[in-house]
Amino acid sequence: MPTHPDDFDRQLRQLQRQADAALSPVTLARLRDARQHATSASPWRRRGWWLATACSALLAVTVLLQFDHASAPTSAPVVASDNEDILLFDESPELFLWLGSDALAME
Repeated sequence: MPTHPDDFDRQLRQLQRQADAALSPVTLARLRDARQHATSASPWRRRGWWLATACSALLAVTVLLQFDHASAPTSAPVVASDNEDILLFDESPELFLWLGSDALAME
């Protein structure tokens, strides 16, 4: 067992050279052609990845916008001051009708 990492690397490279020398030229040519064929992607395959990436990005933006609209308040909260009390009473007359009705006494 090698004690230094460089020794281990050197031994592996030596084993690789021995294995390459043991292969016939016909086998090496077949392996080279197979590797070249496997690494060269067709144009349709490359376009497919771009299309999948674009669709995923569009879906992510859509989901992000949906969450953004869901978390945004629909209207500003009403903060009343002493001057605005009359305006608040005018906005909800049903409350005062309910407070003055007999139904409140029964609940």
